[in-house]
Amino acid sequence: MGIIITMKPKLSLIIPAKNEEKRIARTLSNYGLYFESRQNDLDVEIIVVINNSSDNTSFIVEGYTNRFPFIKKIETVYKSGKGGAVSIGFSEATGDYIGYFDADGAVSASEIYKLFEFIHETPWLDGVIGNRYGGDSVISFGRGFLSRLFNTYVELLFNLDYRDTQCAAKIFRRKKAKILGKKLSSTGWAFDVNILLLCKYLNFQILQRPVKWVEKHGSKFSLFEAFIKVPLEFLYLKRLEISYYAKSLIPNELFSYSKQETPPVEKNILIMMWRDMKHPERGGSETYTHEVAKRLAKKHNVIWFTAQPSNLGRRDKVDGINIYRRGGLITVYFWAVYYYLFKFRKHVDFVIDTENGMSFFTPLYVSKPKLFIIYHIHGVMWFKEWFFPLSLFGYVLEKYIMPLVYKEVPIITISPSSKKEVSNIGLPEKHIYLAYSSIPKKYGIKYNKSEIPLILYHGRLKVYKRVDVAIEAFKKLLVDFPNAKFLISGSGSHYDYLKHLIRKLKLESSVEMLGYISDREKWILMQKAWVFVMPSVVEGWGITVMEAASCGTPSVGFNVPGIRDSIKNHFTGYLANDKRHFYELVRKLIGDKNLRQSFSENCVSWVNLFSWKKTTDIIEYVIDNHYTKDELLAEKLFPWDLEPRPGIR
Repeated sequence: MGIIITMKPKLSLIIPAKNEEKRIARTLSNYGLYFESRQNDLDVEIIVVINNSSDNTSFIVEGYTNRFPFIKKIETVYKSGKGGAVSIGFSEATGDYIGYFDADGAVSASEIYKLFEFIHETPWLDGVIGNRYGGDSVISFGRGFLSRLFNTYVELLFNLDYRDTQCAAKIFRRKKAKILGKKLSSTGWAFDVNILLLCKYLNFQILQRPVKWVEKHGSKFSLFEAFIKVPLEFLYLKRLEISYYAKSLIPNELFSYSKQETPPVEKNILIMMWRDMKHPERGGSETYTHEVAKRLAKKHNVIWFTAQPSNLGRRDKVDGINIYRRGGLITVYFWAVYYYLFKFRKHVDFVIDTENGMSFFTPLYVSKPKLFIIYHIHGVMWFKEWFFPLSLFGYVLEKYIMPLVYKEVPIITISPSSKKEVSNIGLPEKHIYLAYSSIPKKYGIKYNKSEIPLILYHGRLKVYKRVDVAIEAFKKLLVDFPNAKFLISGSGSHYDYLKHLIRKLKLESSVEMLGYISDREKWILMQKAWVFVMPSVVEGWGITVMEAASCGTPSVGFNVPGIRDSIKNHFTGYLANDKRHFYELVRKLIGDKNLRQSFSENCVSWVNLFSWKKTTDIIEYVIDNHYTKDELLAEKLFPWDLEPRPGIR
């Protein structure tokens, strides 16, 4: 008689957590000890998805990942909502059964195990959900009132045959959980109902079981959520349900918009940007867009409409990109409207709008699908770089008009800092996708570090770049390092002022203005430099910082948007809080060879995490996602689905 060997089942528990520093420790301790004791009959992984927390939740969870190896941590910079966090957990979970529970531990580990046993021992069952009102639960009057109000909404709107739809104690079989995670439409308070609606229309077999639920202090569910947010989320779900139901009744040939629109394999993609890579004042944003565009051009027909500097013609083709140039710094935006309406409109499938302080406001005249690339928000920089009243006009357009015009358009931005800025001016975070910048291709051979202390700045010379701050800091450095050199490469409107400052400080023998240099010379200098400096007041990302890092050169900058993303503080360089601190940090790096060597190795490993292929893939996902309709059962793509997660800790 043969021996039947059964594998231990694996259970994945997802715990969404946002600002849960007061409750998460007790929950993880209790769950960890309980499931550690059951390791002989069950494999468990507990995945805590930390959703844009501002307290010590991450630090506390990190401690428990060290104590219990089966506890893992995922962090997202997005305000994904509880449902979004659960969806992230579902996508990363590896268990045969996948469930989710609240961070407060209101459902004990033993109650979770009972739910698991029930679904594991019932082979035909797709999911089991907890019912707080069928056991010996401890619920306050206020919480009970809000819960029953919630269930009344559900009963009136959706006719779901469950006594308790909101209990955060649900377990599904792996395949079903993966499907639910991809199809979730609502990521807020209504996501539980969304899951049960999906189960209904996907014909999943779900049973409800009583659980003992003990209320914990610190609930974030309030009267505002109960009477305002939840009804609005429910109405959105109801609209999706009505649309799905209507399409199921009417034949496709009579209901034309029910046909699934599919993206053409080869698209005509129009990019609108005020400069291209041949413009004499091109910068990091042009590099970013060009690197993406030339990769898109390998599969699609890419058109780039841009301004025409005096030294370039109207038509060009670069790296497979068809360039159209017309207009100047301001008039390019008016020419863009004319060219789109009378030359491009009939042939274009998709439009990529860009913002460099001023956007092309394509939603006002382009009905085709589109996305919007924002490198960073300029804000008060308008008043530093432009004259009045143009500065005020640009500031108002960017801060108040742009969010209204682009509120329904998918947005690409290039760093967590710029994502936060874009969200702060009122653009919906669920539309903001992160597609990090990488670095251009290197030229030339490898060079060793300079024999004397060499500091480098490379980039545009504009007021907001604050190269004068680096020059003043360098003057102080000469006291301790009299043979040091500071090289400044690049061009821009601040060039003459910086030349004057160097003469004024009597630094002509140790500070050299190189002007515009070749790519080959740039890579040589970045390899030879001991420290790269980036004193800018704001950046979208800091491509030159990453270029320097790829050469093993650490950077010192300020703790400002963009720079705080490209410089990993105390790992690939330093972030300064003020001018004096900036000088001290540069001095520290120059004076410590071992520290520079350590940072140099870190720089190379940091840069290797990014590539233009990854960036372009994300943008292509967003482009293709337009053709997936906002339907109840359609797979969804949220920004956090494309967030890089090199591994779960």
